[in-house]
Amino acid sequence: MHDTRQQIIEHLKEKEQATVDELAAIVNLTPMAVRYHLNVLQRDNLITSPAVRRVTGRGRPQQVYTLTEAADELFPVDYYGLTDYLLEELVFRLGKDGIDDLFNSIASRLANEVPSTKKDQTVEERLDEMVVFLEKRGFVPDWESQETHYLLHVYSCPYRQVVKSHKYVCLLDKRVIGAMLNTTPVRTTCLAAGDSHCTYQIPKPVQLAVA
Repeated sequence: MHDTRQQIIEHLKEKEQATVDELAAIVNLTPMAVRYHLNVLQRDNLITSPAVRRVTGRGRPQQVYTLTEAADELFPVDYYGLTDYLLEELVFRLGKDGIDDLFNSIASRLANEVPSTKKDQTVEERLDEMVVFLEKRGFVPDWESQETHYLLHVYSCPYRQVVKSHKYVCLLDKRVIGAMLNTTPVRTTCLAAGDSHCTYQIPKPVQLAVA
């Protein structure tokens, strides 16, 4: 981002709102030049349309600018770091058995969200449905058919940063796959172990469970 626009955004983040003249003094430009940058930021949905600030006593009302919610995405966040702290604290408080029970419960809740098998649905149709279900949750999966089994590949996992330190998180996608196909998949490669993707082997024949 242009340095001037970055300065404007940082000032608005700190002060919550500012006029053109105030911003001009901060970035050391003329008000006309600042208006150009404000127009660009407004076009990009990073600042709001100017609101009117009424002044006490004499003086003309002033237009003030504020950041939009979209501008928050420009500032760094550390969700992974916070998640690591939370999980480490849970392990400390609950112990290994407790954390296993916790993630088994989470996995069961996630598995309960999978769509029911349709009448006369083929395994291939179910696999396609599973790919869509996982994609909506941030995975990048596909599948292929082998002579004696199916292979489900997951090339990106939304939990990949957390899994580096907390391997039990891998239980979640395995449980979902098992619930959708009414079987126990076998993981043969794993992103958390340094492989390029996760692969689950699903033995044939697969007997889908119809609700």
